[in-house]
Amino acid sequence: MNRPQDLPKWLWLWIPIALTLLPYVVRIINPEAQSIMSGEMGVTENITVLILLCAIIVAIKIYKHLGKLEFPIFKTWISLLLLGCIYYMGEEISWGQHWIGWATPELWQGLNNQGETNLHNTSGLFDQLPRTVLSLAALTAIIVPIYVRKTGKFSDTSAFPYWWLPSYVNIPTCVAALGVSLHEKAYKLFDTTVPYILDISAGETKECMLAMFLLMYLASFYNRVKQLPSS
Repeated sequence: MNRPQDLPKWLWLWIPIALTLLPYVVRIINPEAQSIMSGEMGVTENITVLILLCAIIVAIKIYKHLGKLEFPIFKTWISLLLLGCIYYMGEEISWGQHWIGWATPELWQGLNNQGETNLHNTSGLFDQLPRTVLSLAALTAIIVPIYVRKTGKFSDTSAFPYWWLPSYVNIPTCVAALGVSLHEKAYKLFDTTVPYILDISAGETKECMLAMFLLMYLASFYNRVKQLPSS
């Protein structure tokens, strides 16, 4: 079997770099515009939602090609990723509250520490746990492709690992996702103020890049599987 081509470089390399640098560039050019970038209705949050919407569409498009693979478990795997993207996007917009602006029921306000109709502000189980799992997956998506490139293992296109494991196209996005908030954590650790030029609400950019990681993984899978001949 000929090795399917992966994603084009402009998508897996240059777009993640641009999205990571965008808040810093805006901060340098026009400090007043920072309020436009951050916040629940800010540019970064809306880019995150757009990325997740694209990931949902790509996940759905994968289904018609799964019959080309000999591994039925991928239907379950892609379904889990699809549901994860839907949950992620729904939580980002508080299931539409940020856009439509409905009032949060009084009972729910007591459960949600920000008074929004979402789950991730009610418990660490719905907030920190998914973020930690995604961060660990991002770390894996950096290590595994490097290991595969160095050893040549898991590169058989007819085997399960080739399709399940993340490919090299995930590396830039995952490096950005894990690295963009490190400076904020370092300044917090040493109890010092984040320099003005670096104060970009890095947590929101990290969430954006984690969403991009989901899109890159699904897009890479889709781009490769659609090149396979029909069974």
